[in-house]
Amino acid sequence: MRMKTSKKSLKIRLLTTVTLLLAAIFTLIYLVFNFFFTQYIETAATSLLSEARQDYIERPFDEDKKLEPEPAASDGTLVDEPGDKNKEPHTAFASSVKKTIISEDFEILFPQIQDTGFSDDDSLTNFVSGLESSDITLALTADGKLELEDNLYYYSIAPNAEKEGTYAVFFLNMSDLFVFEQNLNQILLIIMVIGLVTIATITYLLVSRITKPLQTLALFAKEIGEGNYQTIDEEFVDLELHELKTTMNETTKKLKLYDADQRTFFQNASHELRTPLQIIKTNAEGIEIGIIDDKKGAIAIKNETDKLGTLVEDILYLSRLETRSADRLTATNDIRETLAYTVERYASVSDQKNLQVLFDFQKDPVLFHYDERDFERAFQNLISNALRYAKGIIRLGCKEIDNRIMITIYNDGEPISKTDLPHIFDRFYKGNKGVHGIGLSIVQSIVQTYGGRIEVMSSAKGTTFTIILPQQNTSN
Repeated sequence: MRMKTSKKSLKIRLLTTVTLLLAAIFTLIYLVFNFFFTQYIETAATSLLSEARQDYIERPFDEDKKLEPEPAASDGTLVDEPGDKNKEPHTAFASSVKKTIISEDFEILFPQIQDTGFSDDDSLTNFVSGLESSDITLALTADGKLELEDNLYYYSIAPNAEKEGTYAVFFLNMSDLFVFEQNLNQILLIIMVIGLVTIATITYLLVSRITKPLQTLALFAKEIGEGNYQTIDEEFVDLELHELKTTMNETTKKLKLYDADQRTFFQNASHELRTPLQIIKTNAEGIEIGIIDDKKGAIAIKNETDKLGTLVEDILYLSRLETRSADRLTATNDIRETLAYTVERYASVSDQKNLQVLFDFQKDPVLFHYDERDFERAFQNLISNALRYAKGIIRLGCKEIDNRIMITIYNDGEPISKTDLPHIFDRFYKGNKGVHGIGLSIVQSIVQTYGGRIEVMSSAKGTTFTIILPQQNTSN
């Protein structure tokens, strides 16, 4: 069984997505920054400590040098010898590398600690105390890192070649950089939070700008569904929303027109159906009570029943056209043959009226992909219409002209009045000698279904209906 997923507001989804994406990006930036900054500190410290240790291994200092150490600042830190030109200059951290000699039990042997109150002595004492509390074994340790509260030390240990059981320790106090990194992380976090809140706020406002018109259009669609076909005049800044509004307005106008047509259709259909039913009922009652001759009444009932059947059939056929029924059987045929076959069915009628039927067909086949039943129905309506009005001639034409198929049905009868001409394709509009007023409407619907159109020209010389169809790829 398929589980229903919970629906979330577009605003919430977009806001959540953007916020999580930015949070992930900011977190990645934070981690990458800390990684490279830590790598930088460790690389610099390791390089300086290795250099200091290598110098000591090459030139260990003895007791005399302990008392007068090689050139150093007053705080005991290493400095470059003026005469050592081949030695690479130290970086800014080089002057911070300090050295001391301690015993196995972490007693400071060099330099001598005096209670002078100077911070350098305190720094050395704190470092050695921290080293002792870290539970390391001097003989088994070479390099390491020591964190004491807000202090960070990197150190390197080497056995003292001058005296067994003692060790030369070189250490670098990176506390300033460590504190700087922590402060920078705090500033970076604050900036990220402010940026995240700012971008989330901007995203919220932008999304609100999009969702508000969507809500308006959703209410508009709901109104359409309830049968309120009023258009919306609100202007939208975004092109896509404007196009959506325009499309919905056009759809609304079409639905409004269709609804009006349907109302008119049912009203007219009800009227057309009511008339023959009333005649049938009247004749049946007359026969029943003996005021109408049985034979005459039966004939009237039969005629009205035929009319009623034809009308119902036309209504059902028109309904199938509008719903685009899937029972259509299409094939590529010669449309000349369909037209000729249809007119032959009315040969007896044309003979009775002494009408001459002429053909103006091209020699080559006029191929078209269609359902023969559709065009038989269309041609029947047009030919029966021509037979009703013609005086002496009916002319049928079928040709291919300029990549279009032109089908003409001409009769030499009286012209259609200017009053009727604009409405002859309207449903249930009955002009002079009209029957139900639905036949030409069916013809128009069939032609439009196949992407064509139908036109009419009427004058004193006669009336011509012209069907114009697009040429198709008959290989379909």
